[in-house]
Amino acid sequence: MSQPFSLNKYEKEKRVIELHLAGNTIREIAKELHMSFTSISTIIKTYERKKELQAKREVSNQSSKIKKPFLSSRAFKLFSDGKKPTEVVIELDIPPEKVEKLWSQFLKSERMEECYEFFQMCQYNIPTFLTIDNFMKRNNISGPDIANVLRKANSVINLNQTIFNLKTEIEKLNQTKYNYSTNQNNMRNHYLPPLGPLPRYYNW
Repeated sequence: MSQPFSLNKYEKEKRVIELHLAGNTIREIAKELHMSFTSISTIIKTYERKKELQAKREVSNQSSKIKKPFLSSRAFKLFSDGKKPTEVVIELDIPPEKVEKLWSQFLKSERMEECYEFFQMCQYNIPTFLTIDNFMKRNNISGPDIANVLRKANSVINLNQTIFNLKTEIEKLNQTKYNYSTNQNNMRNHYLPPLGPLPRYYNW
């Protein structure tokens, strides 16, 4: 090993750190390297700060390597937990239009897309559908039976419209007949004025 006096500044700093890591006290290091306590303490503190900063950088790099879940994954997780689309909008701080698309994709993945489409088209008629469904269950009526009833009801509606149209035509014909009769009566009651005396040349 080189003598302490033959070491340059960087070699001394390296040797100070080696002895420090080996468990030597500052007094022991100063005795071996013939350095002041202040110089040795400064070298050790500088080393410790660099070591601490390096550890922080490594933690930061590891954190950055951890992939943040995709927006769709986070939204799907919230939907699976029973969150409503409005709650997802608030929690993820994204536009409602985006959440609606994610909600549709979630339902599709859960094979419930048709239910959502049905809801969008018939949401205002759902109470009526539920009433019909309860009626069917109470009376043990099947779906085809209801379909037949609706077809007949449609036929009745068309028949009622036809009857209404025919009644309207009959009223028009009756009005025409009445007008015609009135005109005939007026013609019968209209008398020509009596003729005056005939001219002389008509007298024989």
